[in-house]
Amino acid sequence: MAVAATLVAGLTACGTVKELDAAQKASGAFDRIGEGKSLGLTFSIDATPDQVLAFGRATDAPVEPESARQLSGLRVAVAMSADKPLKDVDAFKKAQGSGPAKDFTLDKSLRIAYALTDRSGAKLLEYRQIDAKAYLHVDAKGLVKLAGGDPSIVDEAGRNLNGDLKAAHDVLAGKWLSFDLQEFADEAKKTDGAKGSAGAPSADPEAAKELLNSLKDVFQRTVTFEDKGKKDGQDHLWVSAPGRQVVDEVYKAVKPLTGKFPGQFGHFPTTPPADVPEGRVGVDMYLKDGSLSSVTFDVAQLVPEAGPGVTLPVKLAFDRTSPAVEAPGDATKVSVAELQNTVMTLAMDAFRAPRGADAGDGPAFGSGAGQPKPLTDAQLKELAAAGVPQTDAIMYNKLGLSFEDIKALARKKGTGATV
Repeated sequence: MAVAATLVAGLTACGTVKELDAAQKASGAFDRIGEGKSLGLTFSIDATPDQVLAFGRATDAPVEPESARQLSGLRVAVAMSADKPLKDVDAFKKAQGSGPAKDFTLDKSLRIAYALTDRSGAKLLEYRQIDAKAYLHVDAKGLVKLAGGDPSIVDEAGRNLNGDLKAAHDVLAGKWLSFDLQEFADEAKKTDGAKGSAGAPSADPEAAKELLNSLKDVFQRTVTFEDKGKKDGQDHLWVSAPGRQVVDEVYKAVKPLTGKFPGQFGHFPTTPPADVPEGRVGVDMYLKDGSLSSVTFDVAQLVPEAGPGVTLPVKLAFDRTSPAVEAPGDATKVSVAELQNTVMTLAMDAFRAPRGADAGDGPAFGSGAGQPKPLTDAQLKELAAAGVPQTDAIMYNKLGLSFEDIKALARKKGTGATV
């Protein structure tokens, strides 16, 4: 919500309301974000454990004290860097609407990193993308602990894995993995070509212009900017709008144009969301030296039953001096097939029957227990005809799926599910 409200504010500030001093400051702050060669964004739950507990009680969704402590201060950080100003990077230009709907050519000019960090600063999940290569690191025990589970189940999962599933063992051990993104792009291109698909049609530039103008009209009529002066040496702006009215008007503006954007609005709702409050909803924007520094948003604004005194602030911070994204030095290279195998193994092992459970409770995926019969050549051919490549079928079979299981997945894939 903080991101959405920020984008709304930026779009509004670039329109006819620019004669307002507060809106001018907001517009200038957005313009400066992409001027540098690096940028860091950090989304955080800026609430104390007591605030999380109070919000849970007020909204009839009680939270355990330990879970509240874990959630408080949880952060998702994104860092990006390039050899030229970010606003000139192709990825940013495509994000603004130019370029084909489907493009399998990787942009090597942008380096990017994501990190999920707990309140102590420990990184639970990291992903980096550099020169068409990706790097992944997972603190499995930390993630389990964050979810309120017993970290010892990670060791249990490691003991249950087949010995030849090295990549899966490396993930559980907290080691860095690296893989070639171009392999993924090439596989996606093959799959897309095999389906005979040319990708989603690009939107008509005139339709895109019509949509943008419609949204600008809504935001310019409903969003207001208020200069709150200085706070901690930064310019403080309050940007707000009547929540229910904005949602209804945006829906009315977009709905008639959905047919012109089949790739973007193929599943547009038949009615606007009904759970947005009638009152004004707003964000606090902070500017440092004319550049956007942070945006804070109180989630409690969207929950009428929260009541007075209950607050759940979240924050989006911007850092234009973020260091360049670098590759880790000790990553183990894996192929696309190995990575897919690892993901499937760990995902299926999550549903494994615990030690001591009855034999009928289900197989231990990835452990070799209850393994189905190997697929025959005839079965492989039948699955290939159903859309499951031979390599994938063999992988699923090794992970504990029978021929009938894989056929069922193939049928789901044909109706829109993913195998």
